[in-house]
Amino acid sequence: MTSEKIHVMNTAGAIELDLSVSNGAVNVTVDPKAVYGRVRVHTAATEGPVADAVNDAKFTERGDKLTVSVPDDMVGGINSSSVVQVGGSTFSFGGGVVNTGTMTGVTISDGDVWVGGERIVANGQVVAQQGAKVGGATGTITVDVVLPVGSSLAVSTKNAETTVRGDLESIRFDARNGSLQAGGVKVLEAETHNGSVLVDSVDTELEASTHNGSITIGAYNGRRGSARTHNGDVTISATPTASGRLAARTHNGNIRVRGAGHLDLKTSTHNGRVW
Repeated sequence: MTSEKIHVMNTAGAIELDLSVSNGAVNVTVDPKAVYGRVRVHTAATEGPVADAVNDAKFTERGDKLTVSVPDDMVGGINSSSVVQVGGSTFSFGGGVVNTGTMTGVTISDGDVWVGGERIVANGQVVAQQGAKVGGATGTITVDVVLPVGSSLAVSTKNAETTVRGDLESIRFDARNGSLQAGGVKVLEAETHNGSVLVDSVDTELEASTHNGSITIGAYNGRRGSARTHNGDVTISATPTASGRLAARTHNGNIRVRGAGHLDLKTSTHNGRVW
């Protein structure tokens, strides 16, 4: 048994999807045979904050525009005097983690603390619900999307990987932690703090930036492009149809731009190579 919510568009044809989800994975498929856009939000969890977030997901449809909002499953953390019980062990938070039992089932990774498969501390903040009694793993949120040809996508997330199979009119991607992997798109606007951007082709406009991560554009056909990263490589392959200005910048990393001899090309790196 799983927790899920499904929405199928009432309007046929291409849509503009605006999706916000804090944690999990976003899988988008552009289907030439699809007549109506479809979004499925689901998790293997049947109870707890992850299941609640799925069940509280909201779908707002106006014409060919669909807004999907999945609540943050990490909202509503406990206060400093609260307690989390895991089997026979008791953990209190406030000035550190105090364990009155054993440490079995506790994992610490990149500063996050997991207990019994449940994330208790994330990004330096206690995120477990007050009085939570943690059992097995609670699962993650997955959003599966099917879009008709000609659709556009906007994704806003804290911690979610996004994968797009097929071509879209535009992609707007805003993530704190999460990578974007996509097929073809006319207009790309992508910004992530920790994560990479990998897109097969950009046909019109490119605006991509990341603090920690690489940017790779397989075929750039655009008329205006900018790719910036602080820590990571920038790789762009321009085609003969590309025009105008193309900027590629990184502070720590390499820049490799192919086929851009006919463009107004600007490149810069502080620690790395340009070729």
